[in-house]
Amino acid sequence: MSIEFDTRFGQELCEVFSAELGLVCSFMGEEGRIVASSVKERIGTNHAIAARIMRGEMDEYGVTKEEAAKSQGMREGVNMGVDFEGNRLINFGIAGPLETVRPLARIVRFCVTSLLRIRQEETTIVAAFARETGGIGKQMIEIAEDIDEVATKVADQRALLAELQQGIRALSEANERIVAAMDETLSGATAARAEAETSQQRVRGSLGDIDDVVRMVTDGRGLLLELQEAMGSVVGVAQGIGHIARQTNLLALNATIEAARAGEHGKGFAVVAGEVKELSRRAGSASAEIRKTLEELTGTAGKLVEQGDHSATKASGLTAETAAIADTMDHIRASLADMAGRVGNVAGDASAIHDRSSELSSEIDQAAAGLTEFKTRLDDARQRLQDLLSAGERLVVLTAEAGIETPETPFVALAREKAREIGALFEQELARGAIAAEDLFDEAYRPVAGTNPTQYTTRFTDFADRLLPSLQDGARRANDRIMFCAAVDRNGYLPTHNAEFSKPQGDDPAWNAAHCRNRRKFDDPVGLKAARNTDPFVVQSYRRDMGNGRQALMLDVSAPIMVGGRHWGALRLGYV
Repeated sequence: MSIEFDTRFGQELCEVFSAELGLVCSFMGEEGRIVASSVKERIGTNHAIAARIMRGEMDEYGVTKEEAAKSQGMREGVNMGVDFEGNRLINFGIAGPLETVRPLARIVRFCVTSLLRIRQEETTIVAAFARETGGIGKQMIEIAEDIDEVATKVADQRALLAELQQGIRALSEANERIVAAMDETLSGATAARAEAETSQQRVRGSLGDIDDVVRMVTDGRGLLLELQEAMGSVVGVAQGIGHIARQTNLLALNATIEAARAGEHGKGFAVVAGEVKELSRRAGSASAEIRKTLEELTGTAGKLVEQGDHSATKASGLTAETAAIADTMDHIRASLADMAGRVGNVAGDASAIHDRSSELSSEIDQAAAGLTEFKTRLDDARQRLQDLLSAGERLVVLTAEAGIETPETPFVALAREKAREIGALFEQELARGAIAAEDLFDEAYRPVAGTNPTQYTTRFTDFADRLLPSLQDGARRANDRIMFCAAVDRNGYLPTHNAEFSKPQGDDPAWNAAHCRNRRKFDDPVGLKAARNTDPFVVQSYRRDMGNGRQALMLDVSAPIMVGGRHWGALRLGYV
């Protein structure tokens, strides 16, 4: 590690000697050139004795009062070389009484070498600390990435719990409706069962009545048959009466004839014969009427017997059907009783499910609350890690500005160098009229139709495609740790990327995101901070989006690109 003399410290020390002791002193470097002096007019001039001391020809040269009196260009005093780690670093000269200024010069030499040693130790410590913090920074980025992944999963779990919670509540509400419906069904089934039992009793009673009717119909058929048989006998009697009436009528006719023959003596007998004849006529008429009536009754009785037979058959069938109905009612009653039992079981299960759903909903609420608190803590931890990362980034900047060599130093130097080269190249092209300033600073980003992710063009896109590839790709190949090197304007627009990231777009947006990164706008917080930074450089740690949910962990150092004193954008260099 090279150590340089701090000329600012030397100047302050010379001014203290002049102000406090009234002594003239100076620090001289290579070739005796004065770099700090209590007489500022001498800064930049050369001192002959100091030149010899810096070349190693001598370590110290003192001028006594007598020697000074003999020489016009010399004053009493001493010049003393200051060595550090075997190298002549600086020469200190002080004018004044030799016995006074020589000890002072030695004290200054001791102080300078002590301070340099302290500075070296500080530098070593800071460099080691920077290296360690760089490694820790990467680990913190990885931890932050893990926290992000966990936070994403927690958020997903919260969403799933919310859906589950909604489903459980819907299930609980549905169970409440089921319980209510089961209660109504159970009540209906119980009532139906009771009604079935009543109907069964009624059917059984009706079955007995139908049996009685069947018996009555059967008994009536027998009586009708007996009546039909009796009427047959009556018809026979009526036929006999008719026969007798005809015989009587014949006898009355004969008696009338005989009475007519008897003359006067037969008049009385003729009257009797006439009455008998009238009686015979009436008996015959009555017999005919009885026979006719009996014939009608016999026909009616026959029809009644026939209907009785049909009724008996129907009644017998009705008995069987009624018995089947009774059996069916028994089955219905048993089924309703079974259904009432099952409905009761379902109602009990639904009620138990409702109770468990309520408990589960409460447990899910607690889990959701726990996840919410956990996510809040993750967010806090991520923010604290981000603060630490920002502090680490600032440390890298400070150590680089202090000239302390760290693992990031080569990348910082390369980014600054390429940013200066691009700025100078743009200035040259402006000077020879290859592009107008308003075109170089164009901010009208025109989307390219059909691109996904969207690509854009500006009036300087083709210009950048001509000038930047060789410079950027050369820097990309300078170190195996460098992943990309590309210039962006102050709004994060990247016109020209490295060749491997400038492929023509295809149909897969995820592949495009990883391989077609030219003509894109990277206006995320990291991208805009890099693009708009005007400090000498800025270092950031971030995860680069590679598409399809993949991200690459990187460090990003950027340096501003200035064109004619105007901020155009930045040169971004990403490395791992």
